[in-house]
Amino acid sequence: MSTVASMLTKLRFIIEKCVTALAVVLMLSLAVMAFVQVILRNFFAIGVNLIDELMRNGVLWIAFIGAILTTLHTKHIAVDILPRLLKGRARRILNWILNATAGVICLTLSWFAIQFIRLEISMQSVIGGVVPAWIVEIILPVGFFLLAMTFFLRLPEKLKTNEE
Repeated sequence: MSTVASMLTKLRFIIEKCVTALAVVLMLSLAVMAFVQVILRNFFAIGVNLIDELMRNGVLWIAFIGAILTTLHTKHIAVDILPRLLKGRARRILNWILNATAGVICLTLSWFAIQFIRLEISMQSVIGGVVPAWIVEIILPVGFFLLAMTFFLRLPEKLKTNEE
């Protein structure tokens, strides 16, 4: 059983490191794009619509990345009145049910997001007249899937420990 727990811990670590690296790259990219856009507008009286669109969608990416990281660290917003009232095994079972439910909901949203991406591909939507929309919007199914994984990866620990 410890090998399974070790594997789950490693998987969480890998997800956390990859998402953190993506957050750093994305934040730097957004800062550079904003700087370039300000320079172009203030000094050359021009702007690039693609930069505006990419920055707008970058905020969506940052939101998902932040949600994944906060969920990995169990720092997300939670309405936890009932778990605070319960103790011991009943509390652990309720937390397990809540995490399983959140995971299933995120998987369902991921499935619907995949359908949305398929629609975007079939419609050949583009952002800023250049970038295929599905490339930028791929964060929707991937983000919901990673959120589901963070909830599912916590399930074994919810039955063992008395945290949260």
